[in-house]
Amino acid sequence: MENKISKKLSNKQMLGYAFGAIPGALLGFIFVMYYVEFFYDDLKLLPIYFITGLIIYAIVNAINDPLLGHLSDRTDRKRWGGRRIPFIKYGAPIWALAFIMTWFPWSFDNQIIIFIHFIVSICSFDTMLTLVILCWMALVPEMTSDIDERNKINFLTTVIGLIGLLPFFIIVPAVKEAGLQPFQFVNIIVGIISVICYLIVAKTNKEKPEFQKDEVFPLVKSIKETVKLKSFLFFIGYNFCGVIKGAMALSYIFVYALIFGGYNMTTIVLFLLTYIPVSYIGSITCIHLRPKWGMRKIILRFGLLQVIGSFTVFFIIINPQTESLIWLGFIWMTFFGGYGIFTVPMMALSMDEDEVNQGTRREGMFLGINALFTKPADSLGPIIATIMLETFGYLKSFLLMPDSPFQFTKTLFGIKILFLIIPAIISLISFIFMYFYPLHSERLKELQTKLEELHQKKREQFASNLST
Repeated sequence: MENKISKKLSNKQMLGYAFGAIPGALLGFIFVMYYVEFFYDDLKLLPIYFITGLIIYAIVNAINDPLLGHLSDRTDRKRWGGRRIPFIKYGAPIWALAFIMTWFPWSFDNQIIIFIHFIVSICSFDTMLTLVILCWMALVPEMTSDIDERNKINFLTTVIGLIGLLPFFIIVPAVKEAGLQPFQFVNIIVGIISVICYLIVAKTNKEKPEFQKDEVFPLVKSIKETVKLKSFLFFIGYNFCGVIKGAMALSYIFVYALIFGGYNMTTIVLFLLTYIPVSYIGSITCIHLRPKWGMRKIILRFGLLQVIGSFTVFFIIINPQTESLIWLGFIWMTFFGGYGIFTVPMMALSMDEDEVNQGTRREGMFLGINALFTKPADSLGPIIATIMLETFGYLKSFLLMPDSPFQFTKTLFGIKILFLIIPAIISLISFIFMYFYPLHSERLKELQTKLEELHQKKREQFASNLST
């Protein structure tokens, strides 16, 4: 229904590209899961400094994103051999170094030094993440215009990323519990693995030559043309909400664990090992339904079922005696959250529409502008969560004394709201944007036809230039 046949990619290309998901998953998982705990709980950074740091981080990285995207789009192809691969190849080691240095405290008792360390760490890590991941993600829309093939690549990257991440679900919580030095050692290993994976991406993939001659817009014009695109603006609204939810997820797993049986390695591992197979099944189901329903309709239908489940589980587990049923609710929410597999392909459709309108591919700017608007959500999520925890009397001593009588009923109630109700409300807001997303049904079929015609014209023009 939403498809257009295009030239197939080789298994070598797709598998090599998918290796880039391993460092994205590893570095992202460890950083997102532990940076709050590391600075907020381990180093005892005061809430006022923590929230201030998140605000600074949001501003700095939001500004960096479109600039880095434009930098990639404007890169001299002849000098560097491409617009994306060079940044992946040479940016990965810098990103890995920024990740490793995060876990080496500058101070254990000076709040100002810890605050500076916090700002430098999250800003440098996310800036390099943006540059490398932006260029890596920009390869896919250029590699193929076939929706099903894009979904296949996106699913393959998810699977490969989870396979690479799976051992660390067990290793990282164990070494974190063992002490700071083992945790630091494992993160050094993770950094090395990440660099190797991106070198594989650079080795097995090449940028399409027919797009290397595309017109390069000046910065202001590039931004203006990007934000004028209606489909992209609706996608940004939808994605902004998704980023808020994601930022409140793994980063606060040490808090959510209190309503899943207590903060310990067993609970953390069970939580994560439940998520992996269920999310896999949910994603597969959505991919299989796509030809019949289309991506937009699946997002709306699965999303509403997920929200209904969240509210239902919340009212069930208000009673502490039924609290264990939260595991069933978690499975329900994870399965129907499988529609998240379509987030990247949905953004790629806006890039395709822009190419049809402008005659040039500008993935870097689209990814940068998307980050400009959604990066603040990376900070907004933790800010909301932190305010909620403080409002409901969260005590850091929970982590030191998980069986303490100081675990107030009020606090646990607040954690349930944070885990179930707030994400559900944010999801409902996101569905408003998705409902008005215009690229679906007949309009999408028309777009795919025009896009394939344009690509054929570019291939013929490139071949003609080679022969002259």
